[in-house]
Amino acid sequence: MEIRQLKGLGVCGTNCYIIVSDKDNAVLIDAPEGSKDILSALGDASLKKIILTHGHFDHIFSAGEIAEKTGAEVYIHENDLAKFNDGRLNLALTFGVDNSFKKVENAISFSDGDTISLDELDFKILHTPGHTSGSVCIFFRDNIFTGDTLFCKSRGRTDLVDANHSDMVLSLKKLMDYEGEYDDYNIYAGHGFNTTLNSERAENVYLRGFDYDDMF
Repeated sequence: MEIRQLKGLGVCGTNCYIIVSDKDNAVLIDAPEGSKDILSALGDASLKKIILTHGHFDHIFSAGEIAEKTGAEVYIHENDLAKFNDGRLNLALTFGVDNSFKKVENAISFSDGDTISLDELDFKILHTPGHTSGSVCIFFRDNIFTGDTLFCKSRGRTDLVDANHSDMVLSLKKLMDYEGEYDDYNIYAGHGFNTTLNSERAENVYLRGFDYDDMF
């Protein structure tokens, strides 16, 4: 198993991640602009699944094109399905981006608690609304792909369409209180630097020891 990182792609500097199984099959987490770079990073691996952390344009931009070229299935939370075809909801219009990029057809929706599997790889979905109503964190062994929910020393915006501050507070509390089988988790965020869950619990003002009731 191998995790390959592509950082700072597209106008929003979006990160994406390729996880390759022992059988040389791959899962792509998020699909920003930069399909050539993403396809090149696959190397000889065969892309089977694209899992999206949410439906903003900078995370779905290349999903349709890459799915068409590789035959990969595309997965997204049911609440964000409509964002593929709506430039207002996916923020393309807000950021002045052409919303004519190839759209995903026949996307597969998932819900909180679902597991998406490929070979020996299992990806568990934790619904973490706030940045969008369909935002998720994806747990894979001792790694969490947090999309735009949690960043190194920060968290995602809640002042955009389909965002909700109260939902974000509760989602961050889920991460703060999460008790899994590992003592710590590597955080691979949608933007910025890698970090760990314990580091964020200790140093991130949005996670550490505040009274969540005061945040509503």
